[in-house]
Amino acid sequence: MLKKFRIPKIPSILLWLVTPALSFFLLETLTHSVAEDMELPLILLNLVFYYLLYGLILAVSKRSWVSLGLGSLLVMIIGLIDYYVIQFRSVPLYPWDILSVKTAMSVSDNYSYSLDKEAVMIVACFVLLILIGSLTSWKLPLRNRQYHLLSVLSAVLLFTLYGTAVQMPEVHEAVGFYEYHFTPNAFYQMNGFAVSFISNTQYLDVSKPADYSVAKVEEILEPYIEADEQREEGASRPNIIVIMNEAFSDPAVLGEFETNVDYMPFIRGLSENTVKGRLMVSVKGGNTANSEYEFLTGNSMAFLPSGSVPYQQYIRGEMPTVASQLKNLGYETFAMHPYRANGWNRKKVYEYFGFDTSYFKESFTDAPILREYTTDLATYQKIVDIYTSKTPGQPMFVFDVTMQNHSSYSKEYENFKPDVEVTGSDGNAKLLERYLSLIKVSDEAFGQLVGYFSQAEEPTIILMFGDHQPADWVVSPIYRMNGIGDTNSWSESMERYEVPFVIWANYDIDEDAVCREISHDFSEENILSVNYLSTVLFEAAGLPMSPFQKYMKAIIKDYPVLTANMFLDDEGSYFGVNMSQSLPEQLKDYAILNYNHLFDVKHRNDAWYTSPEMP
Repeated sequence: MLKKFRIPKIPSILLWLVTPALSFFLLETLTHSVAEDMELPLILLNLVFYYLLYGLILAVSKRSWVSLGLGSLLVMIIGLIDYYVIQFRSVPLYPWDILSVKTAMSVSDNYSYSLDKEAVMIVACFVLLILIGSLTSWKLPLRNRQYHLLSVLSAVLLFTLYGTAVQMPEVHEAVGFYEYHFTPNAFYQMNGFAVSFISNTQYLDVSKPADYSVAKVEEILEPYIEADEQREEGASRPNIIVIMNEAFSDPAVLGEFETNVDYMPFIRGLSENTVKGRLMVSVKGGNTANSEYEFLTGNSMAFLPSGSVPYQQYIRGEMPTVASQLKNLGYETFAMHPYRANGWNRKKVYEYFGFDTSYFKESFTDAPILREYTTDLATYQKIVDIYTSKTPGQPMFVFDVTMQNHSSYSKEYENFKPDVEVTGSDGNAKLLERYLSLIKVSDEAFGQLVGYFSQAEEPTIILMFGDHQPADWVVSPIYRMNGIGDTNSWSESMERYEVPFVIWANYDIDEDAVCREISHDFSEENILSVNYLSTVLFEAAGLPMSPFQKYMKAIIKDYPVLTANMFLDDEGSYFGVNMSQSLPEQLKDYAILNYNHLFDVKHRNDAWYTSPEMP
């Protein structure tokens, strides 16, 4: 019936002229208000993309119904993907997320794909656009193949020129481009999805820092290279256990709220041979692998494109890390993650990083499950198994990336009954209560691990930290209870990247010496970013450091926090990190070292990033 009805030529042309603009408006409205967030020059710059997209499809197909139907369908799909990405991890879609499709699919069935009422209306409007567009009858009069080919090539050329222009600083200045990547949602909302996404493609390749050279790297590290550094044979090498706990955080940093029970009593009560503090990370709601990367390498995401994932984009071969460094010191090295090995390309990356053995989901087939994930306690039992089966006196390094607390928190489960209640929330904090109940389970499991090793004969040091906070929609009740409506302000943005860390040992450690490195006059608590954490761990364990770690130990007092979003100086002042901004000289040097460590493999001296071998 519909095939028999075709919209006449002139109305078809008119529909073609308005549909790209309507699709732009609909896509943006899925996530924000165009009228409130975008200025006219940026609206117009985004509209050019949509007209070029529909124009390219028209040039290829020569038919308006293909152009309008397929074009609107593509825009709707892209808009929905961006909508769900924001819902699940609180940041928008980036070009390099294409590389994360396998990881995203591996956990996709654990999320709820419901739409709010406004989103349902927008999808309905898209469907209407697709249906109406498919009824148009306008055809391009291009019967000559040469003219047809010329029209396609012209459309491709215009697309290329547009992509180039969107990345030019002159164009940015002309349209009032919002440059600050550290607030990604604001970046996309103010610049528009198309312009933001295309602008970010320039960061798929990372340029050398200014003044980069191998000679400069040697100059920076020269004061920290000690010839023939030796340690006494048989010197203490404690077992080292590092737990990067999935979504482990204390939401109390976001605002005051009360619960019926303490959700973190064991960690709060730890004091003897313990160092605790505030840890700043580069991600929230997802991209766990970036916290992992910063800890294991000592590099910072500050010098990489916002939203990028080094595990998938940049690591292509062996690289000196904490694992290879400890291996060099005589440790057996183990990595474990009780989920799929292809997530974030971990299986390959762990080999490149120097882990002797890696355990993934197939190694936990009979392990206890909470909700849909292997429990923290099950991974701790695996750690105990490694300890009891190893040769006595042989030091071990275990890096455990847990999965128990992974989102989503929207489903109900027979095997999980939340027992933490948020008082005064009027019943609107179900997701937060489920999340806090999981944190309570993690705290209890950590208590059991510490309890076991408190009785162990071999000296053992344990570090646990969170990889990121949960997504915005989990913690939003805290903001509502504290009367906070805008979470894009500097203070809220900063607090959303804070997680706890705790270092505990079953023997006497010099806690004061460790705290001196990470305490500051402006804060009553220890504070640092995750890139420094392995250096602090080596300090606590009394292990020899690499020249790179000694360099970081020297700058941590001046710049204790350096993440993808901000850096903090020794006066307690926060500054946003911008890819084009001028950094302090010390951080410029750090950027040079990071580039050499990650990218300049040909000219990298691995001895700069690892400790000397034990005699």
